[in-house]
Amino acid sequence: MIYLKQLPNSINCENLFECFFGLNSEDVKVYEALLKGMERIEEISSALGKKEISVYKSLQKLLLAGLAYREKRTIASGGYFYVYKAVPKEVVAREVEKLLNDFCNKVRIFLRDFLADRSS
Repeated sequence: MIYLKQLPNSINCENLFECFFGLNSEDVKVYEALLKGMERIEEISSALGKKEISVYKSLQKLLLAGLAYREKRTIASGGYFYVYKAVPKEVVAREVEKLLNDFCNKVRIFLRDFLADRSS
């Protein structure tokens, strides 16, 4: 776990995604594969050398974090499958900025209340 005090010295994409979205480095690799246009679990699994269940779990985390979405595709002969898409980097950047601004505002309110508390 990275503490806020350590963040400026160790900032990179992976630990930012960990901080803001609860993702690990393997999840980030799956997100990067989506950004490169890979859409299917089998395709991502093969490209990353990971088991399909691991890729599936990462995709579920990306879906929950709002960094990916899936589309249902119908097979002409019957049945369906899902393809996964990355949310564009620009959208993710705006979300991180919003989360950071919300956090900073909460810290400012905390500090204001902390300094105003005369009982300590």
